[in-house]
Amino acid sequence: MMKRSTSDRGYEKVAHLYDLFDQKDNITFFSHYASQAGRILDVGAGTGRIAIPIAEQGIEVTCVEPSPAMRREFQKKLTQFPHLQDRITLLAGDAQSFAAGGVYPGAFLSGSFDHFLDDDERRASLANIGRHLTPHAVLVFDIFLGLMKDSPLSPAGIIQNDVQEYRRFVAIRSLPGEIRETQLVFETYHLGRLTERIEDRGLVGVIDRAGVHSLLNETGFVVKAEFGDYQFSDFHNGDLLIVEAEWLGGDLETIQSKDDHGWIPVTE
Repeated sequence: MMKRSTSDRGYEKVAHLYDLFDQKDNITFFSHYASQAGRILDVGAGTGRIAIPIAEQGIEVTCVEPSPAMRREFQKKLTQFPHLQDRITLLAGDAQSFAAGGVYPGAFLSGSFDHFLDDDERRASLANIGRHLTPHAVLVFDIFLGLMKDSPLSPAGIIQNDVQEYRRFVAIRSLPGEIRETQLVFETYHLGRLTERIEDRGLVGVIDRAGVHSLLNETGFVVKAEFGDYQFSDFHNGDLLIVEAEWLGGDLETIQSKDDHGWIPVTE
């Protein structure tokens, strides 16, 4: 199988532009769970776009990020928030092997699940996250099922910033082994003149909703809710799937049917 280092999800060249185009309205959504948990493990924390606003609320956040470029951007941001130094811990590592040295009542995987390339990676990542959770802790993650469709290089956003203009282009193509390659192209214009063009590539793994449920059950989680957007709307077979799962402490025998406990089965 074709694999890329877990430290490179396709952002090493473009991490400094990542926040410009990450316009997902999900900070309030994840803050809801953070306020309930009181202490959060953020796996694949990126540049801290979610972790920093949560820490601003007085919540302790331990962040795990495999990409050196993303961690550098995160650390640059933290210099602007010296009062958060005792609330945010930033660790280098991937989901499969990180060791945070504690357990947490809540964990996030925002924009990260897609980068697990096969069931072995997904299973190992979920199991390792579970080892860092207290019994009945909540795991919340999103997966962009729409990324699984092939598409040619196409415009994917324009950001105007004073005299600078930034343009993004994205392409997706199929590779063997249920993997998609994403091509990212960023162009920077100054006063209408192209001054920089950066291209980077990353990999995402293909999985459907039933597969997600199966892996969660295998690794000691049970699905409690599913949403189709960050406003808590019910999921109805759209491109975006958001999962709220409960960690059962590895006691797989306690996973029962929806009729017994109200947990959500998959029906295709």
